[in-house]
Amino acid sequence: MGCSKFGERWDKEADNLMVEAYTEAIADAGIDTKQIDAAWLSTAIEEQHVGKSATPLAVALRLPFIPVTRVENYCASGTEALRGAVYAVASGAADVALALGVEKPEGYGLRGTAAARCGPLNDMVNPNASAPGSFAQLAAAYRAKHNVEP
Repeated sequence: MGCSKFGERWDKEADNLMVEAYTEAIADAGIDTKQIDAAWLSTAIEEQHVGKSATPLAVALRLPFIPVTRVENYCASGTEALRGAVYAVASGAADVALALGVEKPEGYGLRGTAAARCGPLNDMVNPNASAPGSFAQLAAAYRAKHNVEP
């Protein structure tokens, strides 16, 4: 298991965060990259993060010609990646599988920040959307509908 440092990481791109978490995970597992048989990458929203494929994972980690799969399921994306990796090992399709999730959410919709480099459609599809923002709108609508005090 590995994890990148949490916080406003303006000086880092998504691939830097992937490498940081991966380096820690590989050391914790005591394995080498060559032992990984398959990998899953999770992101919440492709237009705002690393794109529509798992290629950024394979490139950032220099994975050796193994199948890589990208999953997206909003807040459950990491769980979906872990589930895919677990199923691969449980089924015997892989001896060692990697599940990695990454987000680079700061700066949504702001030019000159990470968001401008986080996806092919960032300026066309919901450039200011975020999971917390969406949930806040749902909470506000629920409050209004059910007459709940703020």
